[in-house]
Amino acid sequence: MKIYLDNIIFSKVKNGGVSNYWYELIEYLEKQNQDELTYFESIDAKENFHRKKLNLSSQSIKEVKSDSINRFMPISYTSDEKLIFHSSYYRGLNGCKNKIEVTTVYDFIHSYYSSFPKKQLHNFLKFNAIKRSNGIICISHNTYNDLNKFYALKKNQKATVIHVGVSDDYFPIKEYTLKEQQFITDKKLTDDFILFVGGRTGYKNFDFVVSVLNDNPQLKLVIVGGGEITEEEKKLFSDDALKRFTHLRSAENFELNVLFNLARALVYPSSYEGFGIPVVEAMRAGCPVIGLNNATIREVAENSAVLLDTLSVSEFNAKFSNLNHSDFRSSAIEIGLEASKNYSWEKCSRETREFYDSLDL
Repeated sequence: MKIYLDNIIFSKVKNGGVSNYWYELIEYLEKQNQDELTYFESIDAKENFHRKKLNLSSQSIKEVKSDSINRFMPISYTSDEKLIFHSSYYRGLNGCKNKIEVTTVYDFIHSYYSSFPKKQLHNFLKFNAIKRSNGIICISHNTYNDLNKFYALKKNQKATVIHVGVSDDYFPIKEYTLKEQQFITDKKLTDDFILFVGGRTGYKNFDFVVSVLNDNPQLKLVIVGGGEITEEEKKLFSDDALKRFTHLRSAENFELNVLFNLARALVYPSSYEGFGIPVVEAMRAGCPVIGLNNATIREVAENSAVLLDTLSVSEFNAKFSNLNHSDFRSSAIEIGLEASKNYSWEKCSRETREFYDSLDL
C-alpha cells in the first residue's frame, strides 16, 4: 500500500501529545516495512522533539511549505496512483485522483471553549478536513460522540474510535535508581504532594487546584508544564500556599514517572478532554487519579479514578481523605493498573493500519 503521511504537526509544535501520537504511528509503520511510505514535511519539522528520534530516508520525504499561510492550505501534489493520505493535523491533499483521505480528530475543545477568531479558524480547518475525508479516526468515544454532534457523516464516510496509547516509560517503581534518586534530591521532593500536569487554561480548572492547596496547609503541589506561572495565577495562591508549590517547566518521561510514583494523587479537574493522556500515564505508574466526573475521564479511567461531581473543595477533601486508607488506595491503584493495559501505542498504530485496509482504494 502507498501511504502518504503529512508531518505538519512536527512544524506546528516542538513537543506535545499529538506529535507523540504521530511519531508512534510512523515508528510502527516503518518497523512493519510492508508499505511504501512517503512523507510531506517542511525543513523546520526536524526541530520537533519526537521528529528528532525518527531516522527517515531522505528519498521518502517530499518537502512542502508549512509557514503561517501554507499550513492552512491543502498540499498540491500530482499523482494518478492509488494511495492513502493521512494528515497529522487537518491538512488536505489536492491533485491526486485516486486517493483515500484520512483525518484524526483529537477533540472539539475549540468548538466548546475558544472565542473569535481562534474558534472560527480552527473549526474551518477541522471541518474542511473532516468533510473531505473518507476515513475519520476519533481518539475516544467522547470525541466520536462530539463528531456526530457537530457534523453529519456522509454515506461514503467511515468513522471509528482508536484510543491513543501510553508509553512503557510509566510503571510502579520498586526501587529508585541513582538517576531517579538524584532527581528527587535535586527537586527536594517528598511524598506529601498532589500533582498537576499540563495546560492551565480556563477549562482545565487550575484555579480549583490552587483552592485545594490553599485549604490544605499539610499539602504541597507540584505543577508540570503549561508554561510559566503568570502573575495573575500567583494571585490565586494564599501567602502560605505560595511557599508550598513547585513548578517544573518540563519533565522527561522518567522524571514524570518518579512524580507519579511519589504523588498522593494526580489531580485532573479538566471540564473537557479528547482523551486525557496524563490520566492513563498516572494509572500506568500506579498513581491514583482525582478528576472531574465527565465522559472522557469515565471512559479512560473506567472505575479507577476518584470522581468529583462538582468543583467543591469540601467534596475534594472528603474524597481525597479516602486515599489515606490503604485498602481504598490499593484498590484504586490496582484497578487503574489493569485499566491502563487497554492502551498501548502498538495497539493504536496497528488498529490505524487496519483502518487503512478497511477503506476502499
